[in-house]
Amino acid sequence: MDHELSQSPSAPFHAQLHSPDGNLHITLEQEHNGPLFYTVMNKRDRVLERSPLGLITDKYKFQEGIRIQGVEHNTITERYELVTGKQKSQSYEASELVLLTSVENHQVKIRFRAFQDGVAYRYELQGEGDIRIENEVSGFHLPEDRMLNVWGQPFMRCYERTYDHAMPEHLRGRHFGFPLLVQSAEDQWLLLTEAAVDGGYGASHLAADEHDCRKLRTSFAPDQETPIASQLPLSTPWRVMIIGSLGDLVSSSVTTHLCPPPVLQETSWISPGRAAWSWYAEGDSCGDMDIQRQHVDFAAEMGWEYSVVDGGWEGKLDVPQLIAYAKERGVGIWLWTHYKGLNTKELREEKLRLWASWGAVGIKVDFFDSDNQETLQVYDAIAESAARHRLMVNFHGSTKPSGEHRTWPHVMTREGVYGAEYYRAQSEGPNAVHLCTLPFTRNVIGSMDFTPVTFSRRTNTTQGLQLALAILFESGIQHYADAISVFADHPGKPLLAAVPAVWDETRLLEGYPGRFVTIARRSGTEWFVASICAAGGRDAQIPLDFLEDDQAYQAMIYQEQAEADEYRYRSILPPIEVHTETCCAKDTIKIRLKVYGGVSIHLTPQAENK
Repeated sequence: MDHELSQSPSAPFHAQLHSPDGNLHITLEQEHNGPLFYTVMNKRDRVLERSPLGLITDKYKFQEGIRIQGVEHNTITERYELVTGKQKSQSYEASELVLLTSVENHQVKIRFRAFQDGVAYRYELQGEGDIRIENEVSGFHLPEDRMLNVWGQPFMRCYERTYDHAMPEHLRGRHFGFPLLVQSAEDQWLLLTEAAVDGGYGASHLAADEHDCRKLRTSFAPDQETPIASQLPLSTPWRVMIIGSLGDLVSSSVTTHLCPPPVLQETSWISPGRAAWSWYAEGDSCGDMDIQRQHVDFAAEMGWEYSVVDGGWEGKLDVPQLIAYAKERGVGIWLWTHYKGLNTKELREEKLRLWASWGAVGIKVDFFDSDNQETLQVYDAIAESAARHRLMVNFHGSTKPSGEHRTWPHVMTREGVYGAEYYRAQSEGPNAVHLCTLPFTRNVIGSMDFTPVTFSRRTNTTQGLQLALAILFESGIQHYADAISVFADHPGKPLLAAVPAVWDETRLLEGYPGRFVTIARRSGTEWFVASICAAGGRDAQIPLDFLEDDQAYQAMIYQEQAEADEYRYRSILPPIEVHTETCCAKDTIKIRLKVYGGVSIHLTPQAENK
């Protein structure tokens, strides 16, 4: 650890931090005890202009009169394992700068970390006793000297809107949920989000300035009607900037790097998986024992680990009997509940103890619809209580993830996305533009319970695209959203039986938000590739250089059947055809995608001939 002495109170101050590879540069500066600012550079490209730091408490304003007392420099290296996510085995190196400050005799640290693929900072308020956080001054000032592309989701309490492409001028005075995506050069991208969010503080989002639309500030939940109430010492959530190419963003795990290690010592009961799910096809089916048994049977046939019993089961379904039936077939049962059914300690203990005694393996908790501190405390309490009763958790109707599946590995996924359930409620639902944007926005920051693969409803996409979502979208528990009768005879059935719910490696092969995306994911020695596109159709170029050298692979390709006009979109979805090819790392698979189309590829190593 390197420690620098404080400077003269009247002297200007600046300090620098560099990422371990030297590409990212963060500069901290202050003029004469005034406000603190930071800038971020990626090599020679400006990522953020001079951006403000600070917060307002009931005891002091950490905005003016700030005295710099010292600077610490540290290097952090870490290896850890995740139970679920885009890449189970994680390792990283980070450079750290800790700015030691005081204001009105109160001690505050600002901790900056620079990773190869991002930058983050948080405030650490020292002392003891109660404290109230009235506002955060933290900001992100986007570059002023160039044209920017922005993809932002207008703020909604359940995060169920599209990430709309806009120019900065369209941000003015509006509120946007994390994450927010910015392109400032051909291969220069920035994703803004937050990490390590819990009930000690509450979740935040972004507000664009009324006058300078490129100035974004951190804003508390609209229903946070009182200041954040906490205890000192207090560490705020991390303010996160994931930086680099689109491939860097897609593979980034910065949000989990910033979260505390697991609180659970024993995790053998936690297992990602795929799930049969009756609610999507038949909303009133969850209290029907015959239908639930059918879904258990189908899950067993497919090799899926779970069946989810959604809303409407309480008082109608003999759950212990269903769980016993499912257990005989190697299938675990998840149970749905409204979060208000678990929002007191008494309710949590009563219900979770009972459901665990029946043998349920997980709970799907719904309709939080708030980012305020009080609601975030309910999330924490449910996670803690569920862990004690060995129940996995899916938070639905929820805030976005912030890396918490590292700390609470039994939190398998959360919604916080405009997902497939809207195909039931709207004439169109999520379109191909939205589907081509999610891999670069929402799914970057954590597991996403989109509930993919819808063949039987009008989606204004193709069957090839819908099937590819099983690979493209990552979720620790993957609900498949259609009827058993649809999946049972579908050509894509073998892929749905084979694709796992947790990955050893994830790579972006090509893509651009809202237009097209091709992602490869590895599980053991097998690879799964998904490619989809929006308007116009395209010729996908899929290089296989991620495969092992000198190893032949069998590629099972799930492709839409050809038509005379292969770019034409039809309201009747063209069926899937399946064929196999032998390929190796030197090959490139070239496939023409229809408008709103997609292709899926399952690659398995071939045994050597003896």
